[in-house]
Amino acid sequence: MLDSITKAELLEKVRAARAEWEALLAEIDPERSSEPGAMGDWSIKDIVAHIGFWERTVLDGLRTGERGLQGDLDEINERVFLANRDRPLDELLAEERETYQQLLAAIEALPEDELSAPDRFAWTGGRPVWVLVAGNTCWHYPEHRESIRAWLAGR
Repeated sequence: MLDSITKAELLEKVRAARAEWEALLAEIDPERSSEPGAMGDWSIKDIVAHIGFWERTVLDGLRTGERGLQGDLDEINERVFLANRDRPLDELLAEERETYQQLLAAIEALPEDELSAPDRFAWTGGRPVWVLVAGNTCWHYPEHRESIRAWLAGR
């Protein structure tokens, strides 16, 4: 893993990974978006809600300096799944894409020196903020991309 990264490099990585994510989403028939199996029991719709939640969490942390999450990751992900499972795909996509745009703006507004400062935000647990941004964007999309590709190939 990198020790540091410039804002321009981070934004480039985020945008490149996002372009791949959007291209993958474009391959998916909206009629199948609620079918389980895209990743375990999750549907495409569930994954979109999950991605959006974690982008929103980082965005809120950048804006407020706090991270208001409680519970372990599996518990949090289950709560996100339950809260969003009945929402339509178009609503989830619109919300997630808006969150992504807001997150890009927040990254662009962040002073360069704060990206690698491990003590800038308490919620990062001593890690540089760029690691949390990458972990919920350019490193996160590929985590789900491969299982979605396998699901698409199996149809």
